[in-house]
Amino acid sequence: MKRKEISKIVLKVSEGVFSSLVDLVLWNAFYLSEVGFASGSPARLGRAPFSASKNLKKFNYLTIKRAMYNAEHKGWIKNDLTLTKEGRKRLQGFLPEYFEKRKWDGNWYLVSYDIPEEKKRFREILRENLKRLGFGKLHASLWISPFNFLEEAEEIVEEYNLSIYVILAVSDKVGREESRILANKIWNLKEINNHYQELIKKAQKKKPEKMIFEYMSILSRDPQLPVELLPEDWQGEEAYLFFKKYLYK
Repeated sequence: MKRKEISKIVLKVSEGVFSSLVDLVLWNAFYLSEVGFASGSPARLGRAPFSASKNLKKFNYLTIKRAMYNAEHKGWIKNDLTLTKEGRKRLQGFLPEYFEKRKWDGNWYLVSYDIPEEKKRFREILRENLKRLGFGKLHASLWISPFNFLEEAEEIVEEYNLSIYVILAVSDKVGREESRILANKIWNLKEINNHYQELIKKAQKKKPEKMIFEYMSILSRDPQLPVELLPEDWQGEEAYLFFKKYLYK
C-alpha cells in the first residue's frame, strides 16, 4: 500500500484528525491502555472490538505492524503497546484541546499586513502562524482575535524581518456590527454549532465512543471563543460533556 493511499485512508477513517498511520496507531494504543482495554499484541491492536481499533481494519496486518515498529523505533510506544512520555507528547500535539475557561477583556487584537509579492513565502508563513494562534481572517490581509497573542505574532514578524509590512493593533470595536455578529461571520459559528447539534443527537442514540473522531474533527474547527461571542444556543460545551471521558488527557 503506497504512502499517499495510506494517508488518504487515515484522513477518511479519522475524520481528518490524523494524516499518518503511525499517529492513528498511537491513538489506538492510548485508547486501549487508558480508556479501559488491554493491549497485548499487534493483532490485538488491529482487531480489538471497539470503534477506535476498527478503523485499523482498513489496513492489512503488515502495514499496521510496520507502523507500530516505526512508533516503537522512535520511542513513542513500549513493547506492550502503551504510550511513552514522548508518545503522549506526540499524540497531544495532534489532537484538538477543549478549553473550559475562556475569558474576554472586551478587546479585539488585530494583525494587518501588506507584504510584497517577492516575499510571498514569508506572507504564507505569517498566515499559517496566525491560523495556528487562532486568529480569524476578516479580510485578505487583516486578521483578528479576541485573545491577546500579539506578542507571539510580533515574534514571528521579527523573525522574518516583516516589521515594516505589518501593523499590530488593539481595539474594543471592529466595524459597526455587534461583536457576536462579527465573530459568527469570521468563524462561521452557526455552521459549527449545527454540526455540534447533529452530533449530540446521534450521541444520544448511539455510543459516543463510536463518534469520537467526528467530535474531534468539529472541535478542531471550533475557534473556542469566549462565551460573550458565541451564539446563545451554543452546543459546544454540551458536546464536550458527551465526549469528555474519551478525550486525550
